[in-house]
Amino acid sequence: MSDSRGGIPASLLDLSGYIHEGLKVLFVEDNESDFELMCRNLKKGGLKVAATRVDTILDLHERLEHEEWDVVISDHRLPGFSSEEALKLVRDSGLDIPFIIVSGSIGEDMAVEAMRAGADDYLMKDKLARLVPAVERSLKAANERRSLAAAERAQRDSEQRFAAIAENIPGIIFQMQSGAQIGKPTVPFVSEGALRLFGLSPRNFLENPRIFFEQFEDDDASKLHDELLEAEQNNCTLSWEGRLKSHGKLPERWVLLNAVGRKFDTVTHWDGVLLDITEKKMAEKALIQSEAEIRSLSAEFEKRREAERGAIAREIHDDMGGSLTKLKADIAWMHKNETLDTAGVEKLDDMLELVEHLLASSQRIAKDLRPGILDYGLVAALEWLLNDFEKRSGTKTAFRCNVDELALQGEAKTALFRILQESLTNIVKHAQATEVDVELFVTEDEITLEIRDNGVGIDNADKLKQTSFGLRGMQERVSAFNGWADVSGAKGAGTTVMVGIPKQQEGDRDND
Repeated sequence: MSDSRGGIPASLLDLSGYIHEGLKVLFVEDNESDFELMCRNLKKGGLKVAATRVDTILDLHERLEHEEWDVVISDHRLPGFSSEEALKLVRDSGLDIPFIIVSGSIGEDMAVEAMRAGADDYLMKDKLARLVPAVERSLKAANERRSLAAAERAQRDSEQRFAAIAENIPGIIFQMQSGAQIGKPTVPFVSEGALRLFGLSPRNFLENPRIFFEQFEDDDASKLHDELLEAEQNNCTLSWEGRLKSHGKLPERWVLLNAVGRKFDTVTHWDGVLLDITEKKMAEKALIQSEAEIRSLSAEFEKRREAERGAIAREIHDDMGGSLTKLKADIAWMHKNETLDTAGVEKLDDMLELVEHLLASSQRIAKDLRPGILDYGLVAALEWLLNDFEKRSGTKTAFRCNVDELALQGEAKTALFRILQESLTNIVKHAQATEVDVELFVTEDEITLEIRDNGVGIDNADKLKQTSFGLRGMQERVSAFNGWADVSGAKGAGTTVMVGIPKQQEGDRDND
């Protein structure tokens, strides 16, 4: 939409902002009659005007310094100065105010010079019908200048912010182009951080846009190229981690690339960042190494604990059990061969009952410390443990296994036995279950133990408790064998514990 006066957009000719307060016009005019005539012309043109007249250079300076003006209209020749000096004073003030010359004597050459010096328009006093259009054009031009200046300032600010961000990130910002039409991807622009990251200035990439991929280890650069091609075909988002080439004995350095692409015909334009993540990778590596050391320490601790349990169990069985058995035999002999009164017989019976109780306790303690049933293999040991649990707890149990025998290292065999033992203990403590199903499933690569109950169930909050040492212990046991553990369930729907460990290679045998 445009106005009929010179095709000026109506939005730029909208003077509604001046209707209520008035267009503040500063006249530089020594003739009162001419001043009044020009004011009438402005008002006749539909403008509400708040006008002030000055006729000296000092008054002009004073008014410019202490008041705000929308437009300055100046005569060309005034007593003591000219429109050239008035224009210079206005422009030197730093104010972008439209300046219009209205004169009865200015020549064309002088008018052209005034326009070059910054005047917005000029007209003769005998053609004041042009005054309102001249004011409107001048205001429009001033608005455009201010808008352009504001846009330029915003662009400079944006460029400065971008430069500050690009300079301070631990990496670079880059632009890349890829596509079948250009062959190998090119990176014509990288930010100033390239010197710090690659040891190359941004100019190197501008002169040779293909050297970007040469900065990475060959294998990683190849993977980046493959992922770039895949991203072009899909959602044009790219995320990749790789290593910078090592020069000499420099330590390994890692970078993370994230980029978003926009397709234009057969070429994809990418904007992205490449960040130095070496410290993060070093921290991850140290964490992984620390976790491995902790698992190794835990496995060694568990191994030694089981060995100590076995030693204690053998001492209880061989030493204490043997002594109690001999004591039982001696009491039985005394009961048979000695002549005792009724009180003596009752005393011997009490002693015999106590010895039998101690024998049973020693056998139970030795069995808990290191079940001898493990010597008969894992399948038999798990089946025995489940039957013993059913007798003691009254809970119905079922055991299934897809093999009859399983040759397994002693430590792994003990770990699976302890996991079932711990699970059954948890079921007694928490599950309120009436049925427990256990399945040992052996494949070519893995051994899986699954324990299911129909109890009250478990939720995620229970699994994440800091005091869930039983569950954590299971995870630690299988971690020692590069295995896995999973506990699932829901309130009222029972709980399932599953663990898996890699099957030992052929030739591994029970070493207990």
